[in-house]
Amino acid sequence: MKIQALRERQFVPFFQPQFNYITGAITGIEALARWIKSDGTIGAPKEFISFFEENGMIYELDRLIWEKTCIQLSEWKAKGYAVPSISVNVSRRDLYHEDLADHLCALLAKYGLEVKDLHLEVTESAYTEDTQQFLTALSDIKSRGFVIEMDDFGKGYSSLCALKDMPIDVLKLDGDFLTIEDTSSRCGKIITSVVNMAHSIDMPVIAEGVETKEEADFLKTIGCMFMQGYLFSRPLPGDELEEIFLSNGGRGFEMKAFKGNQRCDGMDFFDLDSQNTLIFNSYVGGAAIITRNQNGKVSADRMNDMFLKLVGLSREEYAKRRQDLLAGFDAASAKAFSDALDDAIATGDETSCTTHSPDIDGKGRDFWSHNRLRLIAQKVGLDVFYLSIEDITESVRLTRRNQKLLKEIEEREDIFMNAAEQVDMFFWKYDIKSKDMYPCSRCQKNLDLPKLVRNYPYPAIEMCIFPEGDKYMEIMERVNRGEDIDEIMPLTKERVPYRVRYTVKRDADGNPSVAYATALPAVETEGGPM
Repeated sequence: MKIQALRERQFVPFFQPQFNYITGAITGIEALARWIKSDGTIGAPKEFISFFEENGMIYELDRLIWEKTCIQLSEWKAKGYAVPSISVNVSRRDLYHEDLADHLCALLAKYGLEVKDLHLEVTESAYTEDTQQFLTALSDIKSRGFVIEMDDFGKGYSSLCALKDMPIDVLKLDGDFLTIEDTSSRCGKIITSVVNMAHSIDMPVIAEGVETKEEADFLKTIGCMFMQGYLFSRPLPGDELEEIFLSNGGRGFEMKAFKGNQRCDGMDFFDLDSQNTLIFNSYVGGAAIITRNQNGKVSADRMNDMFLKLVGLSREEYAKRRQDLLAGFDAASAKAFSDALDDAIATGDETSCTTHSPDIDGKGRDFWSHNRLRLIAQKVGLDVFYLSIEDITESVRLTRRNQKLLKEIEEREDIFMNAAEQVDMFFWKYDIKSKDMYPCSRCQKNLDLPKLVRNYPYPAIEMCIFPEGDKYMEIMERVNRGEDIDEIMPLTKERVPYRVRYTVKRDADGNPSVAYATALPAVETEGGPM
């Protein structure tokens, strides 16, 4: 019956889209074999794949699905649809056929397609069953320019380290990791490790079998943006997928907004089934879960949306930086951050530090943050911390700008005070808020004033530099209110007439802040000093 169905070409590809969960855009499609029986019912792969593998006919089935996929893809392109690449499955038995690469290239040529249009999926079990044949066959395919994806990764027992030796371009994470309930926390940590390892060798990861929004949100926070599963779309016949293309003007299609009841509990941050992913990603401000291994390397395992918004980078842009956080800081900041982690472990309390990330976007933009850290878990060789950040870049810029302006003012004051030495003039600065007076060096030398006079003007009155009585106190009250002063009064113990001027400056809020004063000998005229 199954053999006859194959002869009658009753097997067809259904198409399941893959999405970028961040942007909602379709990024790829997987072609999956289905059996359209004579009675109109649809047979799932479990009804026929094993049969054809055992009977040595799986290559014939796969070639049929490949060709029908190419036909459909060619038709969509002819209609002008923006169709992404479609991946097809290559069974492990297919790898033993010497004409495999030639046949695939011939199909592309026959239907006017390019090698980038068709991705090839191989299973991890094919590698573990016959490593040498796997590498030989895939090297030939790879040399023709095909993109190769490893399907169902994690289902077998191959090492992540072996990935560096495989001609693999994309890793597809087995959906079983997302469905195990009893050990969900452990699975969350495994998935995080797999994604981090793949990203460390610049290998994209697609998560298969995503069925709930909680799973998708968790995957997003650990940097896995590409997803496939029933949460987004079931496998669709070609005509149904085409209807979606048509409904969107042939531009592809995007995910719809997700809504649903949300509940929150206090389960571990790495628990796939917990809904504190919702809290972490939506309500706690800029936050990340970071780890430090026994070698001192600090990585960001999970980051929420607000974290990325504050640093001003997309998840894709932050992907490499997250593998080694300390490398992104300047030397002083890296030490401060490491010390804060040490303090968090030693005290068990929240610690904080300020860090500077120079050229965070590769375009010269600096980023400053105030970081709060708390140890939340420890295991052999690994410490886990909760990190929350506050963007203080603008505050740092303003502080530095104000410090620069203050330095310039002080330099100008020094110039002015030194110039006052060359003429018969006294100069001083009066801080209205603190009531501190800063006399010029001539004041200090000739009037015996210290460098700083506190609670001004009372000490100057006691030293007989200024006259006693209400007149001078009235003048200082006017200065404190923000009035500029131009008065002639007797100064010094000899009571020599001087022309005293106060010029008041205000702060950003418009309040009197500081006054600059000069005292010049009054010019004698027939009517007296002026």
